[in-house]
Amino acid sequence: MTIKKFKVLSNLKRKELYNFIKSKDLTYNKTYLEMIRTYESDIFNEGNNIFILFDKSQIKGSMAVITKEISIKGEAYVTDICIENEGVETSLCLLLKEIVDICNICSGRILKVGIRENEKQLIPYLKKIEFTHIYDVVVMNYKKGENMGLEVSNDMQLIALDILNSTEYLNIHNGAFESSPNGTAINEIEVKDYIVQYANNEDLIGISFVHNIPCGIYELSIHQNIGWIDTLGIAPSYQNKGLGKKLLAKCIKRLYEDELDEIKLLVITSNNIAATMYKRYGFKEEKVFSYWFEKPI
Repeated sequence: MTIKKFKVLSNLKRKELYNFIKSKDLTYNKTYLEMIRTYESDIFNEGNNIFILFDKSQIKGSMAVITKEISIKGEAYVTDICIENEGVETSLCLLLKEIVDICNICSGRILKVGIRENEKQLIPYLKKIEFTHIYDVVVMNYKKGENMGLEVSNDMQLIALDILNSTEYLNIHNGAFESSPNGTAINEIEVKDYIVQYANNEDLIGISFVHNIPCGIYELSIHQNIGWIDTLGIAPSYQNKGLGKKLLAKCIKRLYEDELDEIKLLVITSNNIAATMYKRYGFKEEKVFSYWFEKPI
């Protein structure tokens, strides 16, 4: 068996990888071009942090790792795992060994692995090689008319992200998620990428202001008539002042302007403050999106 990086794959093999992922994960909703853009982004080191396992010419598994947090927290995050059912333990161990080697070069201390619902069969093998379960990422949903007193505040405004306020967005984002589980820092290149990605939907990403003071950031999306609150963050100096609730209400109001069926978000079970707030204001747990494990390396 051989392991290749996404960066060196031919267009034909990239298409085979896309079809492999789609066949293993029926919830995967990215287009082929979206997969290319994501895997070649700075998040995955321009494709150098995506590993594909081949048995001769057949794809047997793939795995991605985010290493940019190693210099900040000493942590690396394994995601986008797809493993063929036959020989699953061998494939998993080979891919993880490749990733551990990369992390050791970068002086990583902790490896965190996220397992999606469709790959739950991998969990016993992770435990076998001494990974410990730490938390889950849960999907929560909110249906119009079922909220519990969430009122929209007139003293908060949402201002779209643009090149002029991009540094402000960057600083608030990184400050808000500095100590969050699975929180990752972003850089100037990623913020500029956001501006391009949201070129036709500018009001779905931006900064929240209260009395003309920037205090938070938000990122929203819409897929198949379902609104997603992808990111909500409050600057550290403005946390614990009720601004998270106000930002949540503003985002819900904005999404329902598109007459959506419902709104969803992801929350980490160990983030008790956020999970409690969402439940208090009408969100209900729907399902586990991913299970997270960690191991010192």
